[in-house]
Amino acid sequence: MPDLGFACRCGELRGVVAEVSPADYTHIACHCADCRSAYTHLGLADPEKVEILQTAQDRIRITQGGENLRIMRLSPKGALRWYATCCDTPLFFTPTKARFVHVGVNADRLDDATEAGPVVAEAFIPAPDGKATHKGMPKMVGKMLVRMAAKNLNGHWKDSPFFEADGTTPTVTPKVLTREERAAALMGVGRT
Repeated sequence: MPDLGFACRCGELRGVVAEVSPADYTHIACHCADCRSAYTHLGLADPEKVEILQTAQDRIRITQGGENLRIMRLSPKGALRWYATCCDTPLFFTPTKARFVHVGVNADRLDDATEAGPVVAEAFIPAPDGKATHKGMPKMVGKMLVRMAAKNLNGHWKDSPFFEADGTTPTVTPKVLTREERAAALMGVGRT
């Protein structure tokens, strides 16, 4: 099974999503304000949607520049959004515990995003009435739950580059955005 390479914008931080087959990941697109504001907080343009390769944390290998990896949280209880400090590039999204095994790799950071195949699910698609719709959620959630169950049964949830051995302590201390920082990031997210 092939590896999919990834890198931050400047190339200082590099790695691979190891031994990936289509059964090991789900390629989705998310239109939510949180995914998009992770970009705007780091000074990047609003992407309007963020394509994500969802897989298990034990598939991620940082091969270069790991000292540049940091975490932001959009709120005190928010998910962990990992980025490279060398060039302020959003890279990953993880839950707050390794046992949940999920990682979302920002597909725009893959060396060749076409290798991830087509998008099979979309979340928080803006609708004309102001509400959001979703496509392909049963498949996305089903694959996520299967990965979580398998990794918890075989113990591979412990093989995370994002958490210490206890499975709850991130490898770096998260920075929680202040209300002002969060508001500024959301201001950069256009309403489509």
